[in-house]
This record gives sequence, C-alpha cells and structure tokens, in this order.
Amino acid sequence: MTESATRAAARPDVTMMRIAHRAMIHDAARFAALTAQVAAGAPCPPARAAAIAEYLNLLCDSIHHHHTVEDEHMWPILLAAAGLAIVVDELEDDHVQLDALLHTLRERANALGAPHADPASVAAALTETLDALAALLREHIAEEERVVFPVVDRYVRVTDWARVEKAAKKGGKLSFEAPRIARHADDVERARLLAEAGPVIRALLGLMTRRFDKREARIAG
Repeated sequence: MTESATRAAARPDVTMMRIAHRAMIHDAARFAALTAQVAAGAPCPPARAAAIAEYLNLLCDSIHHHHTVEDEHMWPILLAAAGLAIVVDELEDDHVQLDALLHTLRERANALGAPHADPASVAAALTETLDALAALLREHIAEEERVVFPVVDRYVRVTDWARVEKAAKKGGKLSFEAPRIARHADDVERARLLAEAGPVIRALLGLMTRRFDKREARIAG
C-alpha cells in the first residue's frame, strides 16, 4: 500500500454524508418543481397526492434524523477532538430553522394527501415551503462541508467517526434511505458501497428499490 493510500485508510470517510447531503438538496428541489406544476394545474389525483405526501414525510424524517445525529453525536466528537479549531453555533442555529420548516412541510404535505383536498391550492403553499427548504439546505450544507469536513479529516479518529455513522444508520429507515443513497451516489461511490454491502444487503436493496420505484411512478403521475 502506498503512503497516500495508507493515510487515506487512516482517515474518516465522509462519503456517506456527502451523498446524504446531495440527496436532501435534490429531493427538496425536485419536489418544489413538481408541486409548482401541480399548483399550475397539473393533474394530481388522490393516489399521486398520497404518494407525494408519503415521500415528503419520509424526507422530513430523514433530514431531522440527519441533523439530530450531528447535534447529539458529531458536534461533541468534533469539539472534543478539535477544540477551538471549530465553531458550530451557526450550524446549530440552522438546525433550529430546519426543524421549523420541516414542521410546516409536514403539515402542508399531509394537507395535500388529505381526502377532498384541492391539490392546486395546497400545492402552492407546499412549493413555497419546499423552495425555502431547498435554499436553506444549499446554504447550510455548503457551509457545513466547508467548515466541518477539513476538521474531520485533520482531527477526528476513524473509530470516533464510526460512532457517528453507526448512529446515522441506527435511526434511519433503511427501505427509504438505501435506494436514495444508491440513486444519488456516483458510479464510483455506488460500486464501492455495493461491494462493501455484501450479497444479502445487495439482494435486499433490489427489493427495496423496486418498492421505491413503484412509489416514484405514482409520484410522477
């Protein structure tokens, strides 16, 4: 093994967090575009509205879980390892704003999926919330990756980072997260993740992806 490869193996791997960030931003933006079309009059029968509402509730769960892991596990590890080399106050403030947006998003998503809802009027408010969420996520994630990732690479031990990843996996909904991660990984990332997953997980991923794709078909209308 070369010296650079040895060093890389001894540093935390933030690939999963990068992919998770990518998926959040993409989902917020694509659903903002989708609900804007519904607000403009695109057909949204009950099955489609219910599928959109279901996905957005799962997305809220996913984002909330992600930043809860950061608050409860990642920040303490970073502060213990790096001390004054990192300040996370503004990132924590962003999480408070995110929670407020997620609360509104759940309410408006559930209103879209409710019986006898008027999809166009509900979707207009939903688009406004999704646009705000996408904007905040872009800003927050860009700052987080700029500030946090270099500190993780320089100060955090692999064993400590493994605790963060374990907490992330523990509370996530696998049937939702696994297909999203696979979809938003690039070819190199996906090949590596599948190789590390093993045959049983790969088989389960195939089943979960088929279910995921059925919901995507309903969302697409």
